[in-house]
Amino acid sequence: MKKTFEEVIKESIPTLVIFQHAGRNDAVEVKYIFDELKKKYEGKANVMRVDASYNEPLWTRFQVRQFPTYILFKEGQELMRESGEKTANKLSELIERGL
Repeated sequence: MKKTFEEVIKESIPTLVIFQHAGRNDAVEVKYIFDELKKKYEGKANVMRVDASYNEPLWTRFQVRQFPTYILFKEGQELMRESGEKTANKLSELIERGL
């Protein structure tokens, strides 16, 4: 059974949510980084992408003003956020802080 967004961010392992806009030039790069992080942290952390094109209520709820924005959640709480283009290594550091 597939978990809801709310169920995933409330888990005891960290969840990095990547808010992106598919129409932006950096969308392919963000997908590549997403795939890399998802594989690297499988079983240790969740990595999710939210396409702002289809999820305005969600990015509005979390007051995302810039794309991409990365928010790290753990047990339903926002631990930290960063915006703008980031490398996979920089985002790994973010995830590691939540482990």
